[in-house]
Amino acid sequence: MSVVQSSTDELYSVSWSNPAWSHLLCAANVLDYFCDLSNPFYDRQCNNEVIRMQRLSSEQLLCMTGVEFYLHHAQEPILFVIRKQQRLSSTQVTPLAYYYIINGTVLQAPDLATLLSSRLLTTVSGLNKVLQTLVPCARYHPSDGSYSWDDPNTLLGLNPETESGIGNISKSNSTSSAANSRSTQSIPANLFQIQRTDFLLAEWANRFPLPASTLANPQTVPPATPSTVTNTPNVGQPASSGASQTTPMVNQYSVKL
Repeated sequence: MSVVQSSTDELYSVSWSNPAWSHLLCAANVLDYFCDLSNPFYDRQCNNEVIRMQRLSSEQLLCMTGVEFYLHHAQEPILFVIRKQQRLSSTQVTPLAYYYIINGTVLQAPDLATLLSSRLLTTVSGLNKVLQTLVPCARYHPSDGSYSWDDPNTLLGLNPETESGIGNISKSNSTSSAANSRSTQSIPANLFQIQRTDFLLAEWANRFPLPASTLANPQTVPPATPSTVTNTPNVGQPASSGASQTTPMVNQYSVKL
């Protein structure tokens, strides 16, 4: 199957003509012109060759089965269409290929699959070339998620004034636009960045609060020593009772913390 497909693809780029009598073509002799043995599109095993070798009438083709060539359309003296068909009976045929003759030159008409494949390949190739040209012109801005595009003519080294032929364009507009673009690029942050940063900081502060030990650090408040909070014992009171009074004061201070 691959050999047949490759041979068919090769015939799409082949043409044939016989200058000796290509200018004398008409509907009566164009089939004989096509059935020349030097024509690469002609099949020597077809029924047309059989009746020509046996000197039979072309009407005998209706009584035969096999491959044959038939004049499908004639527009004298420029265009003729020859159809290669498989005859199954006198009334039933299956088209195999079409060949058109334009001004004496024979060419094979492509089938629908080959035609669509060629058109799609041409379209995709053009789109790929356009994308490859425009991709370097795109500039993505993470601050607001937008895109800006550079002039592709500048990237390709083209002068739009010369190529389009519009004429002279005011250079002040281009200068002001360039200055505006530079001033826009020099801005350290825009409103979107500021609001987004504040939102993220607040979100992180709520999600990861400071530990309690950091909020109430005992080192920031100097602790009171027992000597500063003890009362002086009264004269004549035993020392043991004065020591017993200092303990509640320390405990009270610790409870207040």
